[in-house]
Amino acid sequence: MAIPVIVLDTKGRCNNSNLDLSMDEACFDVRSNALDPLTIWSLSTECEKCSYIESSSIPPVETQTFIVNTKFPVHLYFSDGTYNHCYERNIHFQEYGRYGWNISSDGCSDIYNIERPQLPYLSLVVVFFTFFILTLLSWVAMRILRSEWLANLKQRNVPFSELESDLGTPSTDGAAPMVRSELLAVRREKTRMRSLDVFRGFLWIMGVSMALSLRSQLRSSVSRWKLFKKVLCRSIILVALGILLNSIANAKHTKSTSLASLRLPGVLQRIGLSYFIVATLETLLMKREFFFEYGPWLVLQDVLESWLQWLVILGLVAAHTCLTFLLPVEGCPTGYLGPGGRYNYSSHPNCTGGAAGYIDRMVFRNEHLYQKPTCYEIYQTTLPYDPEGLLGTLTSILMVYLGVQAGRITLCYHYAYSRVVRWMTWAVITGLLAGGLCDFSRSDGVVPVNKNLWSVSYVLATASLAFLLQCILYIWVDVKRWMSCHLFRFAGMNAILLYVGHELTHGVFPWGWQPYYHTHTEHLLMALWGSCLWVFIAFVLFKRNIFLTI
Repeated sequence: MAIPVIVLDTKGRCNNSNLDLSMDEACFDVRSNALDPLTIWSLSTECEKCSYIESSSIPPVETQTFIVNTKFPVHLYFSDGTYNHCYERNIHFQEYGRYGWNISSDGCSDIYNIERPQLPYLSLVVVFFTFFILTLLSWVAMRILRSEWLANLKQRNVPFSELESDLGTPSTDGAAPMVRSELLAVRREKTRMRSLDVFRGFLWIMGVSMALSLRSQLRSSVSRWKLFKKVLCRSIILVALGILLNSIANAKHTKSTSLASLRLPGVLQRIGLSYFIVATLETLLMKREFFFEYGPWLVLQDVLESWLQWLVILGLVAAHTCLTFLLPVEGCPTGYLGPGGRYNYSSHPNCTGGAAGYIDRMVFRNEHLYQKPTCYEIYQTTLPYDPEGLLGTLTSILMVYLGVQAGRITLCYHYAYSRVVRWMTWAVITGLLAGGLCDFSRSDGVVPVNKNLWSVSYVLATASLAFLLQCILYIWVDVKRWMSCHLFRFAGMNAILLYVGHELTHGVFPWGWQPYYHTHTEHLLMALWGSCLWVFIAFVLFKRNIFLTI
């Protein structure tokens, strides 16, 4: 069931000296001096356009203890049956703290501390500064190792073999060349943007890699039919692997392997479908070579080269928009984008996800979807909703193709300045479009930013950040080489292995274990330990030249 904001402590968990609380909980003592019963009402600030919920009734001249959920700030007030009193807004209780509130028929005190809570972000601060110091030391060490001072020092310690010869002269007059012919051969290393490996793991970066890979194979005279078969095979493997992981997760949580409750959508399934559409499009339409045409449209050559692909992508986005805002859904207003449940004062409780949720429930049926989406806890929804559903795949395709555009910039322009300028231009354009759609707000505008729906504004905002981050990483890692980011490279070059491995070993020793103290610090340290273990595995695989690809 959904977690309420504030509940009566019926088990006496706050009476113990050590406070028998779980994560994200605090104790709240409400002392009533009124001669009549008073009712406490509460509302989470995360629950937009929601009504207050009755938490408990306090008898006359009595103190009651509540357990408060500390994930989000809350609004509180109490009522005497006739009037509402003391609206306390945006009260952010801290984990493991104990608070008090004195109320009466005439008014109330401020909410005060009885026992101070733990510092909620101390562990994050310690981890951040530890990571920062290690990164700084690594950067200083690399600068020293690459410095001319160290190189000169090494040269001074290298003996000159001719000075040690019996002739005692370094002269080479009339002598044969000292350098062997094989040393004159130039070894040309395959150019590879290391920043892509550092950034690897997201749909956008998959698009970048896709553009580089397909163009390389087309230049090598690989037939388009052969490329299409590779694309189809890889897509099928990704979808099948995603369903397999869902089956394993279902067996862990429900102790059942029944196909009747198997979740069909998923992360890898969406990646596989998005990859198939975009890679097929590029396989059919990408040119084997890029040719500059000098003229007034020179600055748009990378876009004009793929104008037909862009028409298809924009058509898919238009289809997504039409289905979202025009598809009739029984019992729901057309174009509904809310979470249902308590949202908008419970006016449409069975409309979770709007058209996106409706399509998935029609295609997959309720039992094959994600049963407890993120809106379940806050809005107390009853319908299943899958954030990796079918309709959101259309905007995921847009995300992938924006990555393809970034990759095409890499192929068309070989100077770092040209690449960075164009990536930054795309970052600004997509960012402004996203801001315009959502009215530069959190949940307003024509198309609000919504990750669960993968709304167009969310995709454009995320792509804007991706373009910006790629610029930064490209300058730091590839151009200036200020940072090597080896740890991220090791993980990025085996991204699919780490993802699948994490899904399989989540909560399994030595990657994880049953928490003892149930604190955020313990969970954070456990997550960091698991991440470090996987990075170490990626490092070993990198050194042994083992890479899992699909």
